[in-house]
Amino acid sequence: MGVYIFTPEDLLRYETISKHQLDIIKEAILKKDDILVVGTSRAGKTKLIEAIIHLISDDWKIVVVTAYGEFKPFKKNIHVIDTEFNEKSTKNRTKEVIEEIKKVNPDYVVIDTLHTINIPYLLDKIIDDYPFIISSLVISRDLVEEIKHWLRIDDNTLARFELVIELYRDIKTNLRKVNAIYRVVEKDGKIELEKVA
Repeated sequence: MGVYIFTPEDLLRYETISKHQLDIIKEAILKKDDILVVGTSRAGKTKLIEAIIHLISDDWKIVVVTAYGEFKPFKKNIHVIDTEFNEKSTKNRTKEVIEEIKKVNPDYVVIDTLHTINIPYLLDKIIDDYPFIISSLVISRDLVEEIKHWLRIDDNTLARFELVIELYRDIKTNLRKVNAIYRVVEKDGKIELEKVA
C-alpha cells in the first residue's frame, strides 16, 4: 500500500487551511522566508509540511532532515537526511547532518525532527546560509515560550524566523486545521507573534 502525500489542494478541500492562509504561505516560500510549523502531537505538522513542499519550485533543491524514515522523498528535488539515535553524540550527529546539508547546498532546509539532532547548534552554524521550515511541538497557548522550550532556541534565533503557522486538532472530531498564521515581530526588545491570518 502506498503512502498518500497531502497537497495544497487537499488542505483546501478538507478546510484545513483557507485560501488566504495558503496565499500567505506561498508568498513566504517564494521569498524564501524562514517558517515554523507548530502544533500539539498529531496536529498534522508533517502533513502540512508535505503540502507546503508542493509549493516549492521543482527547480529548487530541498533537504528534509527527519527521523526513523518518517518522511518520504515524493519529489525528485527532495534529499532526505534520515537520523536516529545511535552511539554518536547528538552534537556529532548534528555535525554530520550539517555537512550533508552543505554537500547538497539546498534552496530550502526542512527539519521535521525534534530529538535526534541539536537544532540550536545547527541553526547557529547555518541559519545564514539557507532558508528553513521547521516543525515544533507546542503544548500550551504561550507559543513563543513553547517554541523556545521545544526547539531550545533563544529570542535572537526565534527573531530570525518570519512566519509561525499554528495547527490545531479538535480532540472531539479529530479534525486538523491551521488555526492561525503569525508574523514574528520584535517590540520593545521582546519577541511577539502578530496574527496575520
